[in-house]
Amino acid sequence: MRYHHLPPFPITIASFLICSRSSFPWSNAAAFQNQQHERQRRTRHVTIQSSSSSELEVEKKFRIADELHATRVEVTLASLGFERVGSEEEFVDWYFDLPGPHWHFSLRDVWIRYRERKIGIDGGWGWRGAWQVKRGIRTKDDSGQQGREGDGITVYEELQGRDAKALILDLLSESAGMEGLDAALGKVLSPTRSSLPDSQYDGYDVPYMAGAECLLPFARLVTKRTRYETTNDGIFGNLKVDIDRTDVGYMVGEVEAVFDNFSDDQSYVELAKEKISKLVDLLSCDNEGNDSTMSKLEYYMIKNQRGHYDACVKSSRILN
Repeated sequence: MRYHHLPPFPITIASFLICSRSSFPWSNAAAFQNQQHERQRRTRHVTIQSSSSSELEVEKKFRIADELHATRVEVTLASLGFERVGSEEEFVDWYFDLPGPHWHFSLRDVWIRYRERKIGIDGGWGWRGAWQVKRGIRTKDDSGQQGREGDGITVYEELQGRDAKALILDLLSESAGMEGLDAALGKVLSPTRSSLPDSQYDGYDVPYMAGAECLLPFARLVTKRTRYETTNDGIFGNLKVDIDRTDVGYMVGEVEAVFDNFSDDQSYVELAKEKISKLVDLLSCDNEGNDSTMSKLEYYMIKNQRGHYDACVKSSRILN
């Protein structure tokens, strides 16, 4: 599958990276693969795959210091015509890349994740899971960093479901000869302890995609989200506001505009940026609206994957 609405993606990964774990020559490879298949057999019967989609997301995050600040944000939103949408949503995000230190995708502002949403099923609950890809898009006024503007506004294309899976497999199969990938392949075929899934994920059902076994998780985040949307077509019409509380003790808010269609005309993106910045200024505490706020993933990686985080900073890729 090709994605012609954006400039051609500048990286590739050797097709031989798409390999079966059954051919890996380490002693526990078969056990690991069997574990993955057993997890799928036990858990995916309660998983409902969401449909495919592709969107353009323009957003900016703002810091939420504590629950008192969260309450003030909610009061401000209500005064501006926003209402809470539904009940609190819970989801788990798994992020994937090649084995470190060859984090090929995240160092290029491409974020591969599997999101599982908690949903009600027949009086109980289960999980709706889907693969997703977010990749940064350059806009005419950006600072040269793909995905994030100098004022903290991010512009990402997000694909989900079948489209995301197809793109992941395309990216894995289309590139060859990239510097450092031979070493990454060596780690996959002759793995060390660091090239296997981290022990912190023991006991969890690690998502699995046939054909992309060389991708390993580097983060797992649980988020409880409250969403607010406008009830009118005023200055902040079509904007969404999320307040996220994570299992690592970090809270963050974000204001976003989502577009279903892509166009060479970026005027609608520039207008969305202006509206988002104005709203963030109203919601931020201590006049921090113009500062870049740390994302959930950044916070997690600083605490748990510092080497990976530092490599992203060095490559000037700001996390999503």
